[in-house]
This record gives sequence, C-alpha cells and structure tokens, in this order.
Amino acid sequence: MRERRLNAAGQYHVCFVCTEEADLLPRINGEGVDLKPVGVDLGIESLAVLSTGEKAGNPRWFENEQERLRREQQKLSRKEKGSNNWERQRKRVAKVHQRIQDRRKDFIEKLTTRLVENFDVI
Repeated sequence: MRERRLNAAGQYHVCFVCTEEADLLPRINGEGVDLKPVGVDLGIESLAVLSTGEKAGNPRWFENEQERLRREQQKLSRKEKGSNNWERQRKRVAKVHQRIQDRRKDFIEKLTTRLVENFDVI
C-alpha cells in the first residue's frame, strides 16, 4: 500500500508499508548487570528534565521564526484572495510553518533517539 500526499507547502510525502524484523538493542551496562533506568519529566522551561539531572532545553522555534512568519502573513493579507499572487504567497506562509514543524520534529526525534541509545529503561 502506497500513499502520496501533497502538503500545504507544496511538498510531497510518500508513505508505504513494509515488514521488518526488529533487532533488540544490547543492554547499556552489559548482560547480567542491573538495568540503567532514567525518568523523564516534561515541563515548560525545559522540554525534559531527566532523573540524572540533565535538562533538555526547550528551543523556541516559533518565537525564532515569528517575525518572518508575521511579515509573510502580512503580505498574504494584502493580496486579492484567489489570485495567482495570493496562491504563491500562501505557499510561502505554509513553508515557514513547515520549517517550524520540521525543526520541532527533528529536535524531538534526536532527543528520543539519544534516550533510547543511552538508557535501558525509560
């Protein structure tokens, strides 16, 4: 089963299903040794605080892009709705939103991958 979708920013995303055998990751401390656990507390100031005391910062992706997004949306509001120029500007606004979304997703995926690789029990 395959599916192809076009998002608002004009990018295609392809989804397909396959089966694969999952390999178990080796224990961090080795076999026969206690498991290496970690607790995660999600918050506002820090995205995550680990029981080891480590803090994963909370990058403010939206705040960093807010000015650019504001300008692009302002340009969009000045275009005649439905015109070719309006459609082009709508895609520019969608690309800014997509950039924010991609950066958030990338950060979360890197954080979760790091937790899985460094700890046995979460």
